[in-house]
Amino acid sequence: MIKKYTLLALISGALSGFGSYLYASLYQELTVIDYSSVIPPSSIFISCFVGCILASAGHALFVKLLPKIGDITFGFLFAIISFISIMGVFKATLPDSDDESFYYLIYGFAIPMHFFPIVVWNTIKPIFIRK
Repeated sequence: MIKKYTLLALISGALSGFGSYLYASLYQELTVIDYSSVIPPSSIFISCFVGCILASAGHALFVKLLPKIGDITFGFLFAIISFISIMGVFKATLPDSDDESFYYLIYGFAIPMHFFPIVVWNTIKPIFIRK
């Protein structure tokens, strides 16, 4: 079972990190604004990877401790944590910029990437974890 959770964590982490990186690259290209000074590409990938590792460990723990309701309880908790993590974007201190659109577009850049780990992890979980 540990092997399945490890594979789930590594593959979903890599896929969500890669997806977030692609989204970030495309968004920066389309808006013609470089956000890498605010959110470095490496931190995008690493945060997705760590998020999926923690999700796999958390799911394994919930299913073991609460066999009947662990899966659904974890699902709700993962979704709640994903939404709460957005608050960090709104509380972040942004650098001074002459381009006013930067302040509006940064939220469209950062917020969607908070959902890549939960979407990818839940999408590929049935491949590795079956009831």
